[in-house]
Amino acid sequence: MVQSKSELEAWYHDIDPWKYRKDPDDAYRKKFYLAILEDLGPAFDRLLDVGAGEGWITKDVLAKEKHAIEYSDLASDRFPDSVERVSAPQGKYDLVMTTGTLYTQYNHAEIAETLVKAADVDVGTLVFIGGIKDWLLPYDFGTKIRHFEFPYREYIHVVDVYEFTHEIKWGWLQ
Repeated sequence: MVQSKSELEAWYHDIDPWKYRKDPDDAYRKKFYLAILEDLGPAFDRLLDVGAGEGWITKDVLAKEKHAIEYSDLASDRFPDSVERVSAPQGKYDLVMTTGTLYTQYNHAEIAETLVKAADVDVGTLVFIGGIKDWLLPYDFGTKIRHFEFPYREYIHVVDVYEFTHEIKWGWLQ
Protein backbone atom coordinates (compact mmCIF):
# COMPACT_ATOMS: atom_id res chain seq x y z
CA MET A 1 0.00 0.00 0.00
CA VAL A 2 1.32 3.43 -0.96
CA GLN A 3 1.89 5.84 1.89
CA SER A 4 -0.74 8.60 1.93
CA LYS A 5 -0.10 12.33 2.07
CA SER A 6 -1.60 12.46 5.58
CA GLU A 7 0.82 9.73 6.73
CA LEU A 8 3.74 11.72 5.27
CA GLU A 9 2.55 14.90 7.00
CA ALA A 10 2.26 13.06 10.31
CA TRP A 11 5.78 11.66 9.84
CA TYR A 12 7.21 15.12 9.11
CA HIS A 13 5.44 16.69 12.09
CA ASP A 14 8.83 16.52 13.83
CA ILE A 15 11.89 18.11 12.27
CA ASP A 16 14.35 15.52 10.90
CA PRO A 17 12.16 12.48 11.64
CA TRP A 18 14.76 10.14 10.15
CA LYS A 19 17.45 11.58 12.49
CA TYR A 20 19.72 12.17 9.49
CA ARG A 21 21.47 15.10 11.16
CA LYS A 22 22.45 13.01 14.19
CA ASP A 23 23.27 9.58 12.76
CA PRO A 24 26.93 9.02 11.76
CA ASP A 25 25.83 6.57 9.03
CA ASP A 26 23.80 9.34 7.43
CA ALA A 27 26.66 11.81 7.66
CA TYR A 28 28.81 9.25 5.83
CA ARG A 29 26.05 8.55 3.27
CA LYS A 30 25.67 12.25 2.51
CA LYS A 31 29.44 12.75 2.11
CA PHE A 32 29.55 9.68 -0.15
CA TYR A 33 26.73 11.04 -2.33
CA LEU A 34 28.36 14.45 -2.60
CA ALA A 35 31.76 12.93 -3.45
CA ILE A 36 30.21 10.90 -6.28
CA LEU A 37 28.40 13.96 -7.61
CA GLU A 38 31.49 16.14 -7.38
CA ASP A 39 33.43 13.54 -9.34
CA LEU A 40 30.72 13.49 -12.02
CA GLY A 41 30.11 17.26 -12.13
CA PRO A 42 31.85 18.82 -10.42
CA ALA A 43 28.91 21.26 -10.67
CA PHE A 44 25.59 21.00 -12.44
CA ASP A 45 23.46 23.65 -14.11
CA ARG A 46 20.05 22.30 -13.11
CA LEU A 47 19.17 19.74 -10.44
CA LEU A 48 15.81 18.11 -9.73
CA ASP A 49 15.49 16.02 -6.56
CA VAL A 50 12.27 13.99 -6.44
CA GLY A 51 11.15 13.11 -2.92
CA ALA A 52 13.66 15.50 -1.39
CA GLY A 53 12.35 15.34 2.18
CA GLU A 54 13.60 18.46 3.96
CA GLY A 55 16.29 19.09 1.33
CA TRP A 56 19.06 17.69 3.51
CA ILE A 57 21.00 16.29 0.53
CA THR A 58 19.75 18.73 -2.13
CA LYS A 59 21.04 21.84 -0.39
CA ASP A 60 24.68 20.73 -0.62
CA VAL A 61 24.75 19.47 -4.22
CA LEU A 62 26.79 21.84 -6.39
CA ALA A 63 24.21 23.16 -8.85
CA LYS A 64 23.35 26.63 -10.11
CA GLU A 65 19.62 25.92 -9.92
CA LYS A 66 18.08 23.45 -7.44
CA HIS A 67 14.50 22.28 -7.77
CA ALA A 68 12.85 19.71 -5.54
CA ILE A 69 9.57 17.85 -5.59
CA GLU A 70 8.38 16.87 -2.15
CA TYR A 71 4.93 15.49 -1.40
CA SER A 72 4.94 16.61 2.26
CA ASP A 73 4.15 20.27 2.79
CA LEU A 74 5.75 20.19 6.24
CA ALA A 75 9.01 18.77 4.88
CA SER A 76 9.17 21.22 1.97
CA ASP A 77 8.50 24.14 4.32
CA ARG A 78 11.93 23.32 5.76
CA PHE A 79 13.78 23.53 2.43
CA PRO A 80 16.84 25.77 2.59
CA ASP A 81 16.58 29.03 0.64
CA SER A 82 18.81 27.58 -2.09
CA VAL A 83 16.20 24.90 -2.94
CA GLU A 84 13.01 25.81 -4.81
CA ARG A 85 9.96 23.60 -4.41
CA VAL A 86 8.25 22.69 -7.69
CA SER A 87 5.25 20.45 -8.30
CA ALA A 88 6.55 19.10 -11.64
CA PRO A 89 9.74 19.31 -13.68
CA GLN A 90 10.42 22.79 -15.03
CA GLY A 91 12.01 21.80 -18.33
CA LYS A 92 15.00 19.49 -18.56
CA TYR A 93 17.81 18.99 -16.06
CA ASP A 94 21.39 17.80 -16.28
CA LEU A 95 21.01 15.99 -12.92
CA VAL A 96 17.88 14.27 -11.63
CA MET A 97 17.95 12.31 -8.43
CA THR A 98 15.93 10.43 -5.88
CA THR A 99 17.11 8.71 -2.73
CA GLY A 100 15.16 6.37 -0.54
CA THR A 101 11.97 6.64 -2.61
CA LEU A 102 11.93 3.86 -5.20
CA TYR A 103 10.38 1.53 -2.63
CA THR A 104 6.99 -0.21 -2.60
CA GLN A 105 5.58 2.00 0.17
CA TYR A 106 5.92 5.11 -2.03
CA ASN A 107 4.46 5.88 -5.43
CA HIS A 108 7.66 4.65 -7.07
CA ALA A 109 6.18 4.47 -10.58
CA GLU A 110 5.22 8.15 -10.46
CA ILE A 111 8.63 9.07 -9.06
CA ALA A 112 10.45 7.14 -11.81
CA GLU A 113 8.21 8.66 -14.47
CA THR A 114 8.95 12.15 -13.13
CA LEU A 115 12.70 11.48 -13.37
CA VAL A 116 12.28 10.39 -16.99
CA LYS A 117 10.18 13.47 -17.85
CA ALA A 118 12.91 15.73 -16.43
CA ALA A 119 15.75 13.99 -18.29
CA ASP A 120 17.00 14.49 -21.83
CA VAL A 121 19.72 12.87 -23.89
CA ASP A 122 20.60 16.20 -25.53
CA VAL A 123 21.12 17.80 -22.12
CA GLY A 124 23.30 14.86 -21.03
CA THR A 125 21.16 14.13 -17.98
CA LEU A 126 22.60 11.99 -15.22
CA VAL A 127 20.13 10.03 -13.11
CA PHE A 128 21.27 9.44 -9.50
CA ILE A 129 19.47 6.75 -7.50
CA GLY A 130 20.17 5.81 -3.89
CA GLY A 131 18.49 3.44 -1.50
CA ILE A 132 18.55 0.37 0.68
CA LYS A 133 19.52 -2.59 -1.49
CA ASP A 134 16.82 -4.98 -0.30
CA TRP A 135 14.06 -2.37 -0.74
CA LEU A 136 15.13 -0.61 -3.94
CA LEU A 137 12.99 -1.51 -6.94
CA PRO A 138 14.85 -2.33 -10.17
CA TYR A 139 14.40 0.60 -12.52
CA ASP A 140 16.60 1.19 -15.56
CA PHE A 141 17.28 4.80 -16.54
CA GLY A 142 19.81 4.17 -19.32
CA THR A 143 23.48 3.30 -19.27
CA LYS A 144 24.73 2.64 -15.75
CA ILE A 145 28.04 4.46 -15.29
CA ARG A 146 28.54 4.06 -11.52
CA HIS A 147 27.48 1.47 -8.97
CA PHE A 148 28.37 1.49 -5.28
CA GLU A 149 27.34 -0.55 -2.26
CA PHE A 150 28.24 0.23 1.33
CA PRO A 151 27.06 -0.59 4.86
CA TYR A 152 24.33 1.75 6.08
CA ARG A 153 22.85 1.29 9.54
CA GLU A 154 21.82 -2.40 9.56
CA TYR A 155 21.42 -2.48 5.77
CA ILE A 156 23.42 -2.33 2.55
CA HIS A 157 22.98 0.93 0.68
CA VAL A 158 23.19 1.17 -3.11
CA VAL A 159 23.98 4.13 -5.35
CA ASP A 160 23.53 3.86 -9.11
CA VAL A 161 24.22 6.62 -11.60
CA TYR A 162 22.93 6.41 -15.16
CA GLU A 163 23.52 8.35 -18.34
CA PHE A 164 19.95 8.88 -19.47
CA THR A 165 19.02 7.30 -22.81
CA HIS A 166 15.92 7.22 -25.00
CA GLU A 167 16.01 3.41 -25.07
CA ILE A 168 14.22 3.08 -21.73
CA LYS A 169 11.17 0.85 -22.06
CA TRP A 170 8.79 0.34 -19.20
CA GLY A 171 5.35 -1.13 -19.69
CA TRP A 172 3.72 1.57 -17.55
CA LEU A 173 5.30 4.39 -19.60
CA GLN A 174 4.29 3.13 -23.05
